[in-house]
Amino acid sequence: MLVLKDYQERTLRALRDYFAECRGTGNADTAYYAATLKTFGQGIPYRPVPELPGLPYVCLRIPTGGGKTLVACHAVGLAAQDLLLADHPVVLWLVPSNAILDQTWGALKDRGHPYRRALEDSVGAVTVLNVEQARNVRRSDLDAGITIMVSTMQSFRVEDTSGRKVYENSGALMDHFGGVPDDLLASLDHGEGGFLIHSLANVLRLRRPIVIVDEAHNARTDLSFETLARFNPSCIIEFTATPAREHNPSNVLHSVSAAELKAEEMIKMPIRLLTQVDWKELLADAIACRKRLEDMTHLERRLTGEYIRPIMLIQAQPRRQGQETITVEVVMETLQRDHLIPRNQIAEATGVRNELEGIVDIYSPTCPIRYIITVQALREGWDCHFAYVLCSLAEIRSTTYVEQILGRVLRLPKAKWKSHEDLNMAYAFVASHRFQEAANALTDALVQNGFEKQEAQDLIVPMPMVHPELPFDESRPFLGAFTVNLPEIPRLDDLTSPTGQKVIFNAEERKMTFQGTMSTDQRKELLACFTSDAGKAAVELAYRVSNGLPPVDKGTPSERGEDFTVPVLAIQQGNLFEPFEDSHFLDYPWDLSKCDSLLTEDEYAPKRPGAQHGEIDINGAGKIRAAFISNLQNQMVLFATGGEWAVADLVHWLDQNIPHRDISPTETGIFLTRAVHDLIEIRGLELEQLVHDKYRLKEAMAAKVDQHRQGAQQTSYQMLLSPECATPLVVHPEICFSFNPRQYPYNTPYRGRYNFNKHYYPEIGDLKPQGEEFQCAQYIDTLEEVEFWVRNLERRPGHAFWLQTSTDKFYPDFVCKLKDEHYLVVEYKGEGWMNEDAKEKKALGDLWEKRSNGKCLFVMPTGKDYETIRRKITLSHFT
Repeated sequence: MLVLKDYQERTLRALRDYFAECRGTGNADTAYYAATLKTFGQGIPYRPVPELPGLPYVCLRIPTGGGKTLVACHAVGLAAQDLLLADHPVVLWLVPSNAILDQTWGALKDRGHPYRRALEDSVGAVTVLNVEQARNVRRSDLDAGITIMVSTMQSFRVEDTSGRKVYENSGALMDHFGGVPDDLLASLDHGEGGFLIHSLANVLRLRRPIVIVDEAHNARTDLSFETLARFNPSCIIEFTATPAREHNPSNVLHSVSAAELKAEEMIKMPIRLLTQVDWKELLADAIACRKRLEDMTHLERRLTGEYIRPIMLIQAQPRRQGQETITVEVVMETLQRDHLIPRNQIAEATGVRNELEGIVDIYSPTCPIRYIITVQALREGWDCHFAYVLCSLAEIRSTTYVEQILGRVLRLPKAKWKSHEDLNMAYAFVASHRFQEAANALTDALVQNGFEKQEAQDLIVPMPMVHPELPFDESRPFLGAFTVNLPEIPRLDDLTSPTGQKVIFNAEERKMTFQGTMSTDQRKELLACFTSDAGKAAVELAYRVSNGLPPVDKGTPSERGEDFTVPVLAIQQGNLFEPFEDSHFLDYPWDLSKCDSLLTEDEYAPKRPGAQHGEIDINGAGKIRAAFISNLQNQMVLFATGGEWAVADLVHWLDQNIPHRDISPTETGIFLTRAVHDLIEIRGLELEQLVHDKYRLKEAMAAKVDQHRQGAQQTSYQMLLSPECATPLVVHPEICFSFNPRQYPYNTPYRGRYNFNKHYYPEIGDLKPQGEEFQCAQYIDTLEEVEFWVRNLERRPGHAFWLQTSTDKFYPDFVCKLKDEHYLVVEYKGEGWMNEDAKEKKALGDLWEKRSNGKCLFVMPTGKDYETIRRKITLSHFT
């Protein structure tokens, strides 16, 4: 199964928190404000849809290449278990086109596909149907597991429902309506004469479907809302790269940034851009680029075993009456005649002819396709991670021709960085008189693919040019190849093989050419080969240009490739040191079976079974109005599976649904069995009632187990903090966290007017442009003793400095490198925020400082007492 990336986990956590708020408050509006306050730092007013009052209707924004469908698969389980509290809900999965329908339905019904495996891991047994199959589905099938119906919005979205099969009577669906309360049946669609229509639409109304809307920006019309209201959904979760912002704007619950995608190795970035007026020269440059990439993939395969065949997408011009254009036919002839490319390596993908449809597996080493000619047919429903090069032969001044096709070259094969940096980028060749116009068009196209404007501008970089003296057969643009003059003969014999393969040295002319993108490690290797400042400067120039940076240093330490490593709190085991993390005290043995198992009335107060149907009414306009949150679970009970449960069955269900990787099944079995018997024998609750309320019981049991877990962890954690511990915590200069100069996965970039001068990265992430925390950052930036600092990111364990608490990781707000080679960590707290959590963090920070023997400093200013930071630095010089 595909492992979720950190940003995908954060996206799902935001959705889970929202559903928990919905259940807690009973109000989708209030819950949204509370959830966005937690996610974005400020509450956002909820925008309800008049046709769907009270409905949880939220949007998860994930840019192209971010794995929206995988997140959606996991979101189904969250909606079922955290909102509906139901075992076997129905899911209506809506997509915008038939092309995406075929792709999504095929993936979800394939038991070997990662999407299907993610669904089953999240919710258990799954049945996937298209609309035709759904019109004959049996009630017993819906009761056996989660059923997902995949369809286009167009199949349902009509003002006149007549003639649409989903609204028509079907005898196969008759048994779905037996035993349903009369008042609920009355709310369904009836035909002439008042008879109930046994339609798929009415089945959906009964089942209160979870609605997943893919590419949701296409489904924000009034007609779409009216259509969705016909099915009385339990919740609607939108997935899109570009949420609607003006007409009927979406309720964006969580937003993922390009920086997060890049840091998680999901996308090819940056995009190297070259512009050329002559389209034939442009095409030749692009072909050369693709060929060089393929040569590089052969080396990559020998190193890693991964097969990649770079594909070029060529965007021809549409045919225009009475005007000579570069049509598909013209491009096809040019490829074969002028470049001797075999016809079987070329595929046409247009509305007239789509040769991709006959290809079973485009990723197979036996597939010959290397060039795909299109106009706009690849706009949606087609993804191939082998697509590396986009060549647009139309003069562009807007996103008209590129906004959709650009997204096809963004995905990185296997979501894993390649050892050759050039294979981690995408390449765009655009017919244009002006580079900036083409760059602006590509920037706008990236925005249409879900990237923020400033992010998109930073991701388009010029393609370095090969100098005439390069020992290649043609002086064309090459992937990062750059030649520099040298004042001395370097000592290249000490270079490692990967670096040496990229270096060509002409001793006679004293010129060095570096091929590809120079990594920071390769930069260090090459710098060590020179003794003069001029020689080292030549290496620095090659490093900057090969990475798409301007030849002149912008001034940020990360762009200069400066190291930023901070000693961490480490655990010493003999002569071995390793970063201190939760595994060191989670493994401490403890016995859950010996802990108190009785749930008190405060810990678990069961809801007495009430009416087994939702309160649904029809307003004057004939539209459904329902108390979605308060009555949702009651209506779902109508379709809960029956059967007699024994205590062992309930214990097994609880054991399967409460996470406890640190506890053996034997221990949890004893504890949960005793806990259920305690509820029955001591508190007098009935087993049937506990089964009926099993989701809330699960939450209470999980909280009880976690309470005992935290107690055991706290004991072992405090033992490790003690100086007398056999495996003491230390701060060792060789056990450090390193900020990656290329990876800074912030969610929201700072957009304030104040110009910070000492931040490690060019961007400052997740910092508001006002407030006391911002003022604290300003103060740090002005300190003479600070060489540079970084806004430390929250919950980014691979990209941020952290210290392990007894329950979580502590991510301080600011991490600074001082000019005297000391390190300063600052955690800001507003006035009145010194609670127990803050006290634990302060004690941990003080411990880190103490164990560093004066190398590291920790300070926690409160309110506006920023002078505390200066005093800490000043005092360190006297201790």
